[in-house]
Amino acid sequence: MTEVYPRRFPFGWLVVVLLAASGVLWAVLFFGTLAHLRALAGGAAPFDVRPFGYSHGEARKFLDAIGDPGRAYYLNPELVLDTFYLPLYAISRALAMWWLTMPGRLRETPVPISARWALVAVSVATAGFDGVENVSIARMIWIWPDVPRDLVALASLATRLKLVLGAVTEIAVVALALAALVRRWRTARAKN
Repeated sequence: MTEVYPRRFPFGWLVVVLLAASGVLWAVLFFGTLAHLRALAGGAAPFDVRPFGYSHGEARKFLDAIGDPGRAYYLNPELVLDTFYLPLYAISRALAMWWLTMPGRLRETPVPISARWALVAVSVATAGFDGVENVSIARMIWIWPDVPRDLVALASLATRLKLVLGAVTEIAVVALALAALVRRWRTARAKN
């Protein structure tokens, strides 16, 4: 007996809406709050966008440079908005990858379930490390100026892992979308 696969993801519109909302919130964070923190620090990058992490000395220097107003701003609105971004990022990317690996998009049958769950896990892990980073940064600010080295090390590790897994997630989404578009184009051409 031939196995029947569902052809439609019932909430395809939801994937598009969540990706768009995630993109808008990312732009607000990157070009708004993080840019403001960078300006307060005299051009030094905020913790969230340091792909190589940061040392205890670098963390102290940054927190000192932004002063009391900058530390308050980092807590709110930056970390508050980033906290909303976490689930939006995880859900939007997970649904996008799930949707792109449904039957008929990359091939007639679905991508193996283990590969699909692995893709979802990467997007969820990205958000998880972002959450660890946020809590660690908030704690550094709350206990300023007594910032322990192990707290900075944890925050720095979370930042690096978040950025690496985020890059993997974004590359996967783009690659899957391109592969689906190529398949659709070839299928349409074959029918003509």
